[in-house]
Amino acid sequence: MRRDFDKVAAETFDIIVVGGGIIGAGIARDAALRGIRTLLLEKDDFGCGTTSRSSRLIHGGLRYLRRLELGLVRQDLRERDVLLRIAPHLVHNMPFVIPVSRSGYAQRLALPLGLLAYDLLYPKKSLPSHRRLSRRETLDLEPNLQVDGLVGSYLYYDCQAPFVERLCLENVLDAADNSSVVLNHAKVTGFVRSGSAVSGVQVQDMVSGETYEVRARMVVNASGHWVDSVSEMLGGKRKPMLRRTKGIHLLTPSVSQNAVVLFSLSDHRIFFVIPWEGCSLIGTTDTDYQGNLETVEADAEDVEYMLTGVQRVFPAIQSADVHYATAGLRSLAGSGGAKASNVSRNHKIVDHDTTDGIAGLISVLGGKITAYRAVAEQAVDLVCRKLRCREGCVTAEAPLPGAPAVPEQELQKAAEAGGLPVGTVTHLAALYGSRYSQVLELASHDPGAEKIICDHCEDIFAQVRHAVEEEGALTVADFLLRRSAVGLMACQGLDAVGAVASEMGRLLGWSTDEQRAQVEAYQALASARRRYVTGQSN
Repeated sequence: MRRDFDKVAAETFDIIVVGGGIIGAGIARDAALRGIRTLLLEKDDFGCGTTSRSSRLIHGGLRYLRRLELGLVRQDLRERDVLLRIAPHLVHNMPFVIPVSRSGYAQRLALPLGLLAYDLLYPKKSLPSHRRLSRRETLDLEPNLQVDGLVGSYLYYDCQAPFVERLCLENVLDAADNSSVVLNHAKVTGFVRSGSAVSGVQVQDMVSGETYEVRARMVVNASGHWVDSVSEMLGGKRKPMLRRTKGIHLLTPSVSQNAVVLFSLSDHRIFFVIPWEGCSLIGTTDTDYQGNLETVEADAEDVEYMLTGVQRVFPAIQSADVHYATAGLRSLAGSGGAKASNVSRNHKIVDHDTTDGIAGLISVLGGKITAYRAVAEQAVDLVCRKLRCREGCVTAEAPLPGAPAVPEQELQKAAEAGGLPVGTVTHLAALYGSRYSQVLELASHDPGAEKIICDHCEDIFAQVRHAVEEEGALTVADFLLRRSAVGLMACQGLDAVGAVASEMGRLLGWSTDEQRAQVEAYQALASARRRYVTGQSN
């Protein structure tokens, strides 16, 4: 991924996509595959916002049946199957257990109806239908469950994207492979106007500090919870288009064999205990947020809410067991007076030419990770109508770059040929899919590149070079949190940050001072994830 802002500024694009989260990345990929000349701009790194702070689930959304959002659930169930086809290396089916107690009479009545609807809303689904389990069967599956009056459970299936950051990145990579220009650490600071119309953006290279003007026939604002902040650059008084709510997740030692669905006693919200990389991912909250968009963190109340909810069923979990907490923002289309958790998760596409007479600008509001491809398709369909492009969407059939999943036998042969543990090669395939061979090729020609980066993970140093040269990593956080799994582990990669900074510094020409600054910046990020777990405060 070359960064040539002078060349970018000399061109007029068909569209500029502002925001490199999974929806912006999906829009860029969809447009590129239709032959639309596209520029994707992300002010930080691809997938660094809400995308990387999710529950890592690809699901229909059982909870939305309670609000009778049947169309939303049907769409997401369809998209779940699409992702199983186009990204089988990154999206996997996962069993979910819903414990049922003797006291939960209303739940015992509602659950079978809801799960039946879940099965019937998309009858073409590739996953098994739900079934009822006895108390004994439930405890055989989940021996650590301690539910008062447990009478059994329901077992159903959804999916997990363990490394959703990579799902976002593969959309970016595919856009780039199809003649789009993709730039991270490129902050949009204003719009270029031609009369009342938007005809481009002003963008700052966050590495060099230089500012450029780039023109396009249309601009798509897909900046997630920054959508209103970007639209404010148009000037004048503007009514907010979004309602922002915060969700947190806790990473703890493993407590369950399967994903477990629980209901909070305080507000009856559904939350999950999800197996993830040998740990449990527990979440999420749903509270209104009006704070700093750049520093979204879990607070003591968030952590206490999650711990109280999970300790009712898994009492062994204590606050001292929490490795770290992540916090992200949902961007919900519209405000309304409803309770945060009751606001619709449906997305909305806004054509500013229609709503406020500003041609050349579209905004994308809301949208779940599961449905990112469908949201992108709808947005690009509108762009095509505006640009009189007749090419149809192909993203539901076109595999992502790392597809298909790699057979176990091939991984064993690759491990033997490369002199690496099978576990390491298997991990690389889980991150890169069929592209894992590119990393192994680097490792075979670079002494020391086959070495493990951190004792707590399977990632190797060849991935650093691959991330810099092939995947646009420009900071230590880019690599540790979004190109590899190192910073996502319980240790957060803190014992490897110096070595990674040194290797990236060698590849990117950093000075000693820059390497030190990179290490300190990453340590600050990691500290923020522990702040309210340890009882510290700002």
